[in-house]
Amino acid sequence: MLEALQDSRLAHFIGESQMITAALSSLHLVGFTLVMGSALMFNLRMLGAILREVRAASVVRAASHVLLTGLGVSITTGALLFIPRAAGASANSIFRLKLTLLACALLLHFAVQRRVAFSSREGSLAQRLSGAAGVGVWTALALAGCAFILLE
Repeated sequence: MLEALQDSRLAHFIGESQMITAALSSLHLVGFTLVMGSALMFNLRMLGAILREVRAASVVRAASHVLLTGLGVSITTGALLFIPRAAGASANSIFRLKLTLLACALLLHFAVQRRVAFSSREGSLAQRLSGAAGVGVWTALALAGCAFILLE
């Protein structure tokens, strides 16, 4: 199935054009920046390192909107960049690690951290621990993404 995807007209159209690949890569980086910037801001707030005067719930609300926008851009461009090299990328352990970390980071953010931000006392241990976990997972994701690009 991945070979069929890789042999499609769309895959050849993207893969044979340096301009299209460069444009998609640039947009992917913009999406990545929105995702990582909002995730970092929110997690540093949960840690109590920045924006202490602003309620964590307010920061998570705003950060989640930016994160979702960046995620939409990243997923769309990432899927288009994946198509010309579907078989190779899916077999790459670093690429699989990147996707696993993305799933973990999103699960942590939307299933755990939002709940903690809205229900925990400001500056609580739960907020600080979830912030630390978030910084760790999002940083690992960024490193995996960079490693995939460099080592592919």
